[in-house]
Amino acid sequence: MKHRLTERVPQTILTIILVLSSFGSFAQDYSGDAGNGKSLFNSNCASCHKLDKKMIGPALGDVTERRSKEWLVKWVKDNAALRASGDAEAKAIFEEFNGSVMPAFPNLSESDVEDILTYTIEGAKPVVDNNGGGGTGGEEVAAESDNTVILLVLGAILALLIMLLVRVKNVLKAVKGQPTSTLVQDADVITKTALKNPKIATLLTILIAIVFFQQLYLALMAVGVHENYQPEQPIAFSHKIHAGDNAIDCNYCHYGARKGKHSNIPAAGVCMNCHMNISEGPNTGKEEIAKIYAAVGWDPESSSYIEGYEQKPIKWVRIHNLPDLAYFNHSQHVTAGQVACQTCHGPIQEMEEVYQYSPLTMGWCINCHRETQVQVESNDYYAKMHEELKAKYGEDAEITVEMIGGLECGKCHY
Repeated sequence: MKHRLTERVPQTILTIILVLSSFGSFAQDYSGDAGNGKSLFNSNCASCHKLDKKMIGPALGDVTERRSKEWLVKWVKDNAALRASGDAEAKAIFEEFNGSVMPAFPNLSESDVEDILTYTIEGAKPVVDNNGGGGTGGEEVAAESDNTVILLVLGAILALLIMLLVRVKNVLKAVKGQPTSTLVQDADVITKTALKNPKIATLLTILIAIVFFQQLYLALMAVGVHENYQPEQPIAFSHKIHAGDNAIDCNYCHYGARKGKHSNIPAAGVCMNCHMNISEGPNTGKEEIAKIYAAVGWDPESSSYIEGYEQKPIKWVRIHNLPDLAYFNHSQHVTAGQVACQTCHGPIQEMEEVYQYSPLTMGWCINCHRETQVQVESNDYYAKMHEELKAKYGEDAEITVEMIGGLECGKCHY
């Protein structure tokens, strides 16, 4: 019986090793960079497209299954030229969406388009919500970073392996006629022996100190970082309904983003441009819209403002807040840089209640400036600079914000 057990032990260990090694075999390798594709998608595509459903344009979650890569590259870079060439599919799409013109993106290279297509494949995969639908938002971020289940499985397998090795040791001891011991007894002996050894005790002290100071560093670096911050607002305003379902341009309400440093919180009068005639919403009925009427003094029954009414401010809670030592100008990014709102604010058109999508740390901004290509094509703001940059870096060089001084300290700290 003992002989059979000792024969099975190597087989069991081999099985566990094979199970552990299989964890890395599930990942599929795509030729594009999904991370860069996500950034490019948010900058160039997210205002008109979603992955999972039709918006202004078609859903892109399965676009790689419907069209060839070569066709998609031509379509993205210059769809008008593709239609002019007589391509039947291009014409059919143009007619399906009532002649809605998609802008050309000649500034995107073939590798950029492939990165975007890779992201449409990766991003369209179903995400398991481990938060039960609650929390502070940012489900996609949580899905990317949460490896809790894998760690628990690996921990359980490791515990089984340790128990198996203890069992093997006891079997071998029993064969030799030596006394056996439990896992707890072995751990107690090892701990006492280690603490009595000055070298091991010193090493443990150093390791504990390293872990402590690492956690202290991470805690200090998190001060002032409010990623996923989602305060309750005085009115349950749904960006999903307004920016998503109704496709209202962000700049219609936040018009200051085009013209100045600050992206203004819209005045109630902007809301009333539509809500003079829309008094009931799909989610909350008349309840939340009535709060706007109470602020401005609007009588929905007579469709007129109440004379002598003392208007009240709507006390919105600010979400995105940079420290005073940092300078940020919205118009420089939105108008001059032609950066999409979703690049910093995330999929705002999908948020019922807005939360801070990005960390907005200095490192995050620097990384963006290193990777983001300057929109120099068909952009009068960079016309003169573009000629100088082509002379300096070459005709086909991909110009990033870093190349035009985007990492200079004085640009943000003056």
